[in-house]
Amino acid sequence: MPHDLLRTLANDGVPDRPCEMSRRVHHRLNPLLMTLHLAEFVLQTLPYAFFHFLKALFGACLFSFTGEFRNEGDNHAK
Repeated sequence: MPHDLLRTLANDGVPDRPCEMSRRVHHRLNPLLMTLHLAEFVLQTLPYAFFHFLKALFGACLFSFTGEFRNEGDNHAK
């Protein structure tokens, strides 16, 4: 079944972009999209990554001082 779908899609053409799309739309939209992307990266992604990095760093320091892993049950992958 998936092979038939892919063959059907391979025969379909890609439509041209609409005539009403102009460069002005791109020039207005691209800076907004870039600003939103950077804001999301700085406000959401970096704090998440820093938190998990600091958690791992804290665990490594704790292991260095005590010589034992934290016991969180049988599943240590959490």
